[in-house]
Order: sequence, then C-alpha cells, then structure tokens
Amino acid sequence: MKEFVYKASDPSGKVFTGRLKANSEREAISLLRQRQYLILDLKEERPSSGIYISLKKRRISEEDYYSFFRELSILLRSGVPMDRALRILVNSVEKEDLRNSIEKILEGLREGKDVNVAFREANFISQPQVLSMISAGESIGNLHQAFANIADFIQFQIQLRREIREALTYPLFLVVASILSLLVIFHVILPKFFGLFGEVSLPLPAKILMSMGVFFQGKVLIFVGMVIVGAYILRRLGFLEREFNLGKSLIFRLPILRGLLSLLDLSRFSYAMHSMLRGGLDFVDALYLSKNLIYTAELRNFFENAIFEIRRGTSLKETFSRSEKLPEIFKHMIAVGEETASLKEVFFELYQIYNDKFTSRVKRLLALVEPLIITLTGIIVGFIVISLILTVMSAGVIKL
Repeated sequence: MKEFVYKASDPSGKVFTGRLKANSEREAISLLRQRQYLILDLKEERPSSGIYISLKKRRISEEDYYSFFRELSILLRSGVPMDRALRILVNSVEKEDLRNSIEKILEGLREGKDVNVAFREANFISQPQVLSMISAGESIGNLHQAFANIADFIQFQIQLRREIREALTYPLFLVVASILSLLVIFHVILPKFFGLFGEVSLPLPAKILMSMGVFFQGKVLIFVGMVIVGAYILRRLGFLEREFNLGKSLIFRLPILRGLLSLLDLSRFSYAMHSMLRGGLDFVDALYLSKNLIYTAELRNFFENAIFEIRRGTSLKETFSRSEKLPEIFKHMIAVGEETASLKEVFFELYQIYNDKFTSRVKRLLALVEPLIITLTGIIVGFIVISLILTVMSAGVIKL
C-alpha cells in the first residue's frame, strides 16, 4: 500500500491535514470523499533513505516547545478543556514530529491517563524538569500555571543561548576571516613566489614559511575537512556523545573559562529552582532536578550531598554554609529565604545577580579576545612580509 498526505476541509469548513493508506491515488480520493471531506491537496509520500531523514528532518526546536506550552497555558487559562486545547494545537502546528507527539498525548488522555503520564509516555520532551513541573501542577490543580512556568523556563534557555551566540559572532567572524586569509597566502601566493627563486638558498624565515605551508596543501586540508564533517555527521546521528562531553569538560577546565562556567552554572541553577518552586515542586525534588543543569562536577557533587543532608533534617542555612564553592552572598540569601519562606523569590534574585555577572564577564573577555585575534593575525602577516623581503634581498638571481 502507498501512503498519501492530504489537506482537506470537513463539512463545517475546518481545514486540516492528515495521512491515508491506499493502493492508488484514485482510491485515496474515494476514501476521503466517503468521509465527506473536500480535498484541497493530495500527494503520495515517497520513502527516503534513513540517513537522509536523520540529517534533514525538521526536529522539534526549543522555540516550538516554548510556543506549544505558552499557547496551551493561554487556552487552559481561558477555560478551554485540556483535550480540546490539544486538538486546537494539533491543527495549528506544521512540524510532523510535533503533531504526532501531541496526538499521542491526546490518545493517552482518552485512555484515562493522567496528564503527566500522557506527556511522559508520548516522549514529548526529554527534560525531567519539565515533566516534574507538569506532575506538580496537576497534583495541585493548576496546570495552566505549570505550563506557563515551563514556557518561561524554556524561554530563559533560549535567551541564554541566543546571548552567547550573539556574543561569539564577531570573534568567530574574525577567526574565520584570518584563517581564510592565511589559506590564500600559504596555498596560492607563497608557492608561486618561492617558485621564482628555484634552487637559491633561502633564509631561515623563508624555510619556516615553507614548512608551515605544508599544512595548507590541498590533501591536508581535504583530510582535515573530511574529519570535521565526519565528526559533525556522527554527532548529529547520536554517536561520539562521550567524546564530545570529554572535550567540553577539558575546555571548561581552562582557568580563563572556569570562573565563567561557575557563573553560568549558578545562573541556570537559580532560575531552574525558581521555576520549579513556583510550579509547586518540593524543595528537595526541585534541587534534585536542578543540579542536573550544572556543568561543574564539584558543584554538582555538593548539591547531591546537600539533598542527603536536607532529608536528614539539616537546615538549608547549615547545609549550604559548608560549601567552599558557593559564593558568600549565595549562602546568605538562601538563609534569608529559608527564614522568610520566600525561597522562590530569592532564587530569582540570585539568577538576576549571576546572569548579570556572567553577561558582563563575557563582554569583558570578548573585548580582550577581539584585539588579540587581530594582533596575532598581524604578527603572522608581518612575519610573512619580513620573510619575503629577506628572500628577495638574499637572492642573487631571480629565474623568470
């Protein structure tokens, strides 16, 4: 049987898309007309290779999740029942993966399952923080607020990544431009220039340049490019996860990045705690889920031990004061939040503090990186120019 994708409208005028299996296009049209559908578009779906699908399919992005949870929260707050709200969203999304996931959630609800169970079994989203916030919101009968909190949490992650990308755009442009310039110099200009001198004895700087030029030869560049592209493809297909994580951990151990990473960890951790406490989670459960967002192993291990201490009845003030990795202001504000029963507000204040520190430190670091790249490129180009001048001066005869 062939599979067809169609777009049609029902007798009420509602437009929707769907899938249908039939032996031929004529049979598919007949089946749709039997359902009293007005066919707007009908086409056969051609099978594609597995690798092509893995690399080309439109995955569900964080922006898609944000829009879904925000719109679902608005619909529920407006009094629309859960199943009807999901049906409305099914008809409004374009990505097939997202639509199929929502349909699985709907199917679970029709079977009488709890909302959090339906989301979990549909594999809608992999973040355990989100699933726990749904469970907490359902238990206290406030799902629309839980979905709003999830949307805010996802928006925070989107905004954080966007700020980091924007901050790195110009330095990466400088690096790429410098590499391309050196490629042209070593691969095109220098070979032709040194070819003019034949067997003439070259000065030491020129010999160094020729040795460096071996790296920029065509075969070497093709090999390096194939390695990079191959690693990217394997990463997208789900391989090399352990190797990439090891590489990231080694990079983050650099002294210049260690302090920056600590600020990022505290910012993400604080906002996650704020979101989950506001969503109705218990403090220990929120702490257990939030610690998974932390990159720094020492800090993550401390929070794991803190969970054990808190469950034994140790106060937050006493537990957090034992850490040498946490800043003093973090410890004092947690103590104040515990005394005044305002922990979710305190964590939001901590998020703002460390997010501002992280942003300002990134800007200061990039302010140093940009002139450093320009200076380094200038030194290399200057060395090339000096080497060319010395070569011309040392040559007695130029072969034309």
